[in-house]
Amino acid sequence: MSIESSEKEKRKNNIIIKVENVSKYFPGVVALDDVTFEVKKGEIHAVVGENGAGKSTLCNIITGIYKPDKGRLYWKGKEAHFSLPKDALDVGIRMVYQERNLIPFLTGAQNICLGNEFKKGIFTDEKAIYKKALEIKERLGTNVYLNEKVKNLSPSTRQMIEILRAFILEPELLILDEPTSSLSEGDIKVLFQVINNIKKEGISIIFISHKLNEVFAISDRLTIFRNGKSRHTANTSEIDRNTCIKYMINRDLKKTYPEVVSHVKKEKILEVKNLKALPEIKDVSIHVYKGEVLGLYGLVGSGRTELSEIIYGLRKRQDGEIVYNNFAINNDFYTEDAIKKGLLLIPEDRKEHAIFNLFNIKQNISIPVLKSKLSKAFGLLKLKEERDYAEDIVRSPSLSLKYRDLKQSLDQLSGGNKQKVIIGRWLGIKNTSLFIMDEPTQGIDVGTKYEIYILARELAAKGIAVIFISSELPELLGVCDRMYVFRFGYVTKELQRNEFSEEEVLKYTLA
Repeated sequence: MSIESSEKEKRKNNIIIKVENVSKYFPGVVALDDVTFEVKKGEIHAVVGENGAGKSTLCNIITGIYKPDKGRLYWKGKEAHFSLPKDALDVGIRMVYQERNLIPFLTGAQNICLGNEFKKGIFTDEKAIYKKALEIKERLGTNVYLNEKVKNLSPSTRQMIEILRAFILEPELLILDEPTSSLSEGDIKVLFQVINNIKKEGISIIFISHKLNEVFAISDRLTIFRNGKSRHTANTSEIDRNTCIKYMINRDLKKTYPEVVSHVKKEKILEVKNLKALPEIKDVSIHVYKGEVLGLYGLVGSGRTELSEIIYGLRKRQDGEIVYNNFAINNDFYTEDAIKKGLLLIPEDRKEHAIFNLFNIKQNISIPVLKSKLSKAFGLLKLKEERDYAEDIVRSPSLSLKYRDLKQSLDQLSGGNKQKVIIGRWLGIKNTSLFIMDEPTQGIDVGTKYEIYILARELAAKGIAVIFISSELPELLGVCDRMYVFRFGYVTKELQRNEFSEEEVLKYTLA
């Protein structure tokens, strides 16, 4: 055997999975177009691209959810045919999805062992389940609550449980889809330690993320997708962020954030005084002006999301005052009241709290105004008016939604386009005064993030107040007029735009 042949054979044996000239079509859409992609044994291979670029379709083929229309799939050098997800699971492929798939009324340990429970006779052996979950937890070096029901856990802890769950059966290839989307900075550091521990065991990882700073921090190689094609593969150390973005969007993204032109009116739309809702909120006082984008920053569990849910009527408080547009919000104030008064919320967890999976794009957008605008006698819908209403929303330049038709299921949309549908749902509400956006750019590419920043600033220019909650400090610094820093249920600092700096914010976040 020649040296050249030997090197080719060695390289071939070092590839755990390869898709070769793979294409996948849906009605009216080329999801993947002649894609060749491979992952080496024991490497962290990042996959990046805008929403709709083909990343999810690629992973659905690797995990056996979709069959390729053209091309071949190789596992450890041998051609593989995954007709069902079970086929991929059987060879050692595991995927942790961006949208969590846990059973809320089961404990962390029970979720980790779900489908692989230990038995004692005909009964479930809860001690053995806990022991196995604890073993995986200690092996990966993370700290999660195993005996608590998942519904009571924070989003970051749920994400960690999803990752632990992937290890109940030993994986050889682990796919992580936006694993940091709901994690705080501290949790991300822990996750990266876990990922590096996994890599040391020789397990390969596909790391899908829109957060390029994390991609460059954790991956060995990266592949950039655009419009269903793999445009470029490189060692992460040999490519910079700007080049990566150019491959992703086929243009220079000259600005990361829009220019902030103040439209703040010295007229309060919301005032919160000495709010208390234990255990998350101890004592919070804030105010919001018309025409401003107000940022709320803090680590997971600091009380930001809980505050927004109380304002919106989703949670009750124990003490304190909330006045919105000269109206006192009490504990008998519910979400229906909020919507009627033009107080709108994009929730942090879009899968659990914002998306109607059984409804299509048109239905998801029109649902807030069915009763007030689109119904006739006996509850019958004005179908043409509903279609026209939804079309006006999705064609709005502010939304730039990528879709095939209004009857398309939301399951067929990328994460960014799902988020746009949720935002679009509220764009038809004409009396909007306050728009709360909780992690609105979570799991979204850089191009779509910029569109959401523009939208927030456009709302402010119209005199609407925007509360912008984010775990990504740079975007708050880039988009907001003013900011409150939260820590352990308290507001520790109020900052004007001319006082913004990462050092200043983190000083009051961690102090």
